[in-house]
Amino acid sequence: MSSDTAAQSSDAAEPVRTIEPAAQVPRQEPAPRRPEPLGLRPSDFDRPGRHEDQTGLLWTVVTAVAAVLFCAALVFGATRLFIADTAGTVTDTPERTVSAFLGALLGERDAEAAAAWLCTDKADRDLSEAVAAMSAADGDRGFEWTDVTETNRSVGAATVTAEIGIDGGASPATWEFSLVAEEGDPQWLICGITAG
Repeated sequence: MSSDTAAQSSDAAEPVRTIEPAAQVPRQEPAPRRPEPLGLRPSDFDRPGRHEDQTGLLWTVVTAVAAVLFCAALVFGATRLFIADTAGTVTDTPERTVSAFLGALLGERDAEAAAAWLCTDKADRDLSEAVAAMSAADGDRGFEWTDVTETNRSVGAATVTAEIGIDGGASPATWEFSLVAEEGDPQWLICGITAG
């Protein structure tokens, strides 16, 4: 076989193809989509574990809300306990402390009751000697005190003056009391006395 024959045999073996124009198929529009209720897709209903996911989310939200409410209740309770109750029950004043001290010491002549009105630094003072000396000095007459007045106050400290004299005696003397605020009842306690 010659090369011409070989070329012919290969042309003869392959059929000639012609390309025909494709027939046009009409385009179909997709069906209009219906809105899905609550954002769910039909595939969501077929998915296993969908109910468990929503339950887990619900419990997470409920737990978070409960934790926030619990913390708010704690803050409210602590505020009522530490601020509101103590601010509403403070009835002690420096004048009341001095008046009660003078009543116990000069009026009742009770050294222990008077010592209860002294600050921690002075609470160990024995006032029984002072009471005995006053009893011997005044005889049948008693002591009187007037004009118990707060003259100065700063944070945790106050100064009170009182006019103290003997019944029917000479003019009264002015005593000055230095007080400090301490924890407990009474709040104001006497730490110093200056007789004038």
